[in-house]
Amino acid sequence: ELKQKDGLESFGKVIDSDVIRDLALIKVETRGTPVAFLKNNELPIGSTVIAIGHPRGLQFSVSRGVISAVRKIRSLQSGSTKIWQIQTDTAINPGNSGGPLFLDGHVIGVNTWGRRGGDTGLNFALHHKEIMKFLKRNNVNVRKGNKTAKGRG
Repeated sequence: ELKQKDGLESFGKVIDSDVIRDLALIKVETRGTPVAFLKNNELPIGSTVIAIGHPRGLQFSVSRGVISAVRKIRSLQSGSTKIWQIQTDTAINPGNSGGPLFLDGHVIGVNTWGRRGGDTGLNFALHHKEIMKFLKRNNVNVRKGNKTAKGRG
């Protein structure tokens, strides 16, 4: 069962999943406003980003931070496969993993995990170029936003 902020509830069916990237493609019965992905794969370090999710059951929460780094690191699900991740100090807690990470209104990642044990500010989101590989494999077309990350200052 899926619940939107306006209270509308819907159901979905898993179409595909990717264990290494920790992603699932879900077809839902209702239509919403599509998000746009950032056109450019380059992400400026220090840029402000927004994470949306339901941390610890607190529905529809927003947290803000900055891009700390972009790294190709080992997947938590597969110790040998490296995938592109966005390191951020944006709070990523149980419950908001799976939600989007936005830069200037464009999706740049999917929130995945954060280092536990105190306020480390060490959190990660799957880079949108990894998401695009998964969506392309499923013949899903996405909107690309008009803005690019280059030239920001």
